[in-house]
Amino acid sequence: MKKWIQNLIMILCIIAFIFFSYKIHNYNKEEKEQEKLRDNLIEDAIIKSTPEDQTDDEIENNNVPIEIDFNVLKNKNKDIVAWIYSEGTLINYPIAQSKDNDYYLRRLLDGTYNQSGTIFMDYKNNSNFEDYNTIIYGHNMKNDTMFGTLTNYKKQEYFNEHQNMYLFTENKNFKIELFAGYITSSESDIYNFPKDMNSNEKLIKTAKEKSTFKSDVEVNSDDKIITLSTCSYDYENARYVLLGVLNELE
Repeated sequence: MKKWIQNLIMILCIIAFIFFSYKIHNYNKEEKEQEKLRDNLIEDAIIKSTPEDQTDDEIENNNVPIEIDFNVLKNKNKDIVAWIYSEGTLINYPIAQSKDNDYYLRRLLDGTYNQSGTIFMDYKNNSNFEDYNTIIYGHNMKNDTMFGTLTNYKKQEYFNEHQNMYLFTENKNFKIELFAGYITSSESDIYNFPKDMNSNEKLIKTAKEKSTFKSDVEVNSDDKIITLSTCSYDYENARYVLLGVLNELE
């Protein structure tokens, strides 16, 4: 009887090993598929890029650090509404928007199922970034792709090195001046969209009070805000949200 139990346990262990090996293999495969698609889009859609050692001041003098060919992107997927870029990080992605917040959660831009998903805008937002708060979602990937680097903003030192991002649309380009980031619940008020300047001011105040880093960026109640959201693992259903002011570039 004891030997029978030992054999059963051994069989179950082998099955578990095979199952988790398959899951790990599949996860790594999907990561590579996502990275390949991203790299292809960068190669096809970015028509100008600045040297890696160029400063923010030099970038501003040249207006933008990169230029995006939206004709190429639209031919690949009409759901693409923007491109987000962060100098010195892996954040260099198109942003899509669907009719709900589920479609791109586990799909690549070509429609194939993939755990990595796609960077996407909340379906309730206007795609022109004219809302008081535009929310962008991305997975917290272990290899730092997608929004895997956002939780690094829990440390002041990381913010000091990466204080700005850039947002490109078909008609406008923006510099994102980051002013706050904090850990919150997936049910947080940050996911409720401000309808007026008063509610936007409350959103800004809350973010600054809870922020994991200090920023000198001045934010007004009539400013347009962008919120980048990803999973955090501080507690169940925790999120890390990073907020910035959208300032249009010429």
